[in-house]
Order: sequence, then C-alpha cells, then structure tokens
Amino acid sequence: MKTNKFLMISVLIVTLLITSISIAQEKETYQMVNLQYIMPKVGMEKAFVKAVTDHNNLYHKDGVYQASLDNILTGGETGWYVWLMGPNTFSDLDGSPGEGAHMDHWTKTVAPTIQKYGRSEFWKYNEKFSYNAEKETPKYENIWILDLKRGDYYRFKALMLKIKVAHEKKADDSILIYENQFNANDGREIAIVWPFNKWAELDIDNGGIKKVYEELNGEGSWQDAMEEWTEITESINSQVWEISVK
Repeated sequence: MKTNKFLMISVLIVTLLITSISIAQEKETYQMVNLQYIMPKVGMEKAFVKAVTDHNNLYHKDGVYQASLDNILTGGETGWYVWLMGPNTFSDLDGSPGEGAHMDHWTKTVAPTIQKYGRSEFWKYNEKFSYNAEKETPKYENIWILDLKRGDYYRFKALMLKIKVAHEKKADDSILIYENQFNANDGREIAIVWPFNKWAELDIDNGGIKKVYEELNGEGSWQDAMEEWTEITESINSQVWEISVK
C-alpha cells in the first residue's frame, strides 16, 4: 500500500509539472496585438503621424514592443488612427516601455498633436482559423468586426475551420482571425481581416473561394454556409485601414 501510494503521488506530481510546462509554452507562443485608437487635432494630422513615427523609432522599433500606426479610411471612425503594439503576450506587457524618457517623449512630442484618445483593445490572433499567404506587410486591410449571437461560437468555429481549409487550398489570399480579449458588450468580439495592396482588388469577384469551398464540401454547401453565417452573427462593422502610415 505504501509503495502504491508513493507511486500515485509521484505520478500526480509529474502530471502537474507537465501541465504547468504546457501552460507556460502556450503563453509564450500565442500572438496578441494592443490597439489604441487616437484622434489627432484637425490640421495636425501630418505632425501627429511624424511624432508617432519618431516615437516608435525610438522606443518601439522591434521585438515584442514593436509598434506601428494605421489610419481608418472608411466607416463611422474615418479619420481615427490606431496605434498598434505587438505581437506580444500579456506577460510581455509587464515589461513594456513606460515612465521616464519614454513617457516624457510621448508627452512632449506626441500628446500636443492629439485631440482625444479612444478605445484600448487587446486582440489575440487565432492561428487555428487563419490562413496567411502574405510575405510582406500589405498596404491596406479590409476588416470586419463581428458581434456573434450568444452561445453560437461553436458554430462560428466549425464554419471558420472549413473556410480556412478552402483558403489553404486556394492558396493565393489571406484570411486572418483575431479575438477580442475583453468583452465590453459592444459588438466587438471577432475581427476578420483580409489584406490587400490595391483598391482594384476590391473589384475582383471573390467567387473563387466559393468554388473551392464547394469542391471540398459539396454542391450548394456555400449557400448553406452563408445562411448559417446570417444566423450566428448579430452585426458586422466593416472598415478599410491603411497600414503602417508614415
């Protein structure tokens, strides 16, 4: 009995250690981006972009604290800019640049060009649902912000896994999925991102993905997928962003 008890305790300890290591590895491998929405003062947009670019070059040039600046070109938030830092993890944020020279530079050079700050969000990249065919940073992104119906995430997951497989087979365009890490009950749960480099690309009929999807899932399956999409989504906020403005 003593031997069996000792063996059970030993197995339990090993199991806990393996679990802890697995959790640590998971924390180290996911990718998250911190978004800060900023509205510059009217007439100071160029000065704002230059000030942020200078700040990023000084304190956010590379690594997990690398930052860039995007510009929202369409929709109700046209004119807003989005400062992005990452990809990183929550653990990385504990060491991010803060007080001292970093804060002084922002306060003295960037803040005077800002009219107001907007939302601050943390979006985690979902690699399981995404397919990235891009080798370089795109010029634009078509972004859909989704509000899913409560309890229908499992249906969204199953659908996106099928769509990802279709994109993998098509192999010539990307679909990137991000999940908001703090639910503010504001309809901003999921972000679907389609990168592109020329506006002319939006004139191209993307029926190719329908063809590939039905090759994989059967004739009429795309229509079924679109009907399910309508059932599981409450709303879609569509925007185009200009990436890494300078």
